[in-house]
Amino acid sequence: MDDYELFRKSSRSPYGPGFPDGSLDGEAAGGIVAGSDFGGYHIVREIYRGDPASVFEATEGIAGRRYALKTLREPVSAQPRVLEELRREAEVAARLRHPSLQRVLGRGDVDGAPYFLMTLHSGVNAGSLLDDRAELLEPSILIELAARFASIVDAVSALHRQGVVHRDINPSNILLDAEGRFILADFGSTLNRADRNLCPEVEPAGELMYRSPQQLLAGANHYAPSGDIYALGMTLYVLLAGRLPLPAGNAEELGKLKLTRELPSLCRMNPQVPLGLDGIVRQACEFQRAHRYKSAEDMARDLKRFVSRRCRSRGRYAS
Repeated sequence: MDDYELFRKSSRSPYGPGFPDGSLDGEAAGGIVAGSDFGGYHIVREIYRGDPASVFEATEGIAGRRYALKTLREPVSAQPRVLEELRREAEVAARLRHPSLQRVLGRGDVDGAPYFLMTLHSGVNAGSLLDDRAELLEPSILIELAARFASIVDAVSALHRQGVVHRDINPSNILLDAEGRFILADFGSTLNRADRNLCPEVEPAGELMYRSPQQLLAGANHYAPSGDIYALGMTLYVLLAGRLPLPAGNAEELGKLKLTRELPSLCRMNPQVPLGLDGIVRQACEFQRAHRYKSAEDMARDLKRFVSRRCRSRGRYAS
């Protein structure tokens, strides 16, 4: 069994916990149901239900090209701000180009309901790798994971060069596609730092475990690239350790822990993690921004160098 099969064997659907086949039980979004048509696309199934949007598997034409279609569940009753936010998400994502970013292929409106089409990935999300770590503890597998994760750091670097911060990097927003590549998804929280008019109205984003100390202290108005770098480090930490570094209690307790307690050593959490990887994660997760990587590009470079050295010294991903 190769490394990619180990990832797939230990993983579930990328579209959320509790639905192993990627489908949802119960009422579909709004009037959109399996078998219906929406904007010229045939709806196959609802594969993710968020708030306030849903994602469907949809096909187009005789060839049956398959897409992930995102739209609001109740567009008629949606507030103008909600409609505009979905349109903005589509506009931002459509401008982004990188092999490790989920790609927007088209967008439009149906009876006032904005929607957009994305590449449909049949893989799993990185968060589901935490469900069964028994076969993912060998150093060779951890180095393979780091090699794949470097592509995500590259993608975030590309976002930052375009003035965009993601703000919601975590394992569940990283998909593993059919070719085994990591793909960063979900641009609903992204912000363009050049648009200063948004600053006063921005709400905090991202899961609390993956927010930087500065985001906890400064709140919504702090969305510098260093926050994404911290989230990248924390995401890699969790994937390599196989568990969270801090107890995920209520938000107030977790916030206090993140501001007062140093993260446990990654090597102590998982002794199989090579020291070089531990150092990269530690620098990305430094409490003080000035001590973190100056850019995602620097972090990606260190990851690639580490993987390259291990491959040269022991053969490809040899333990």
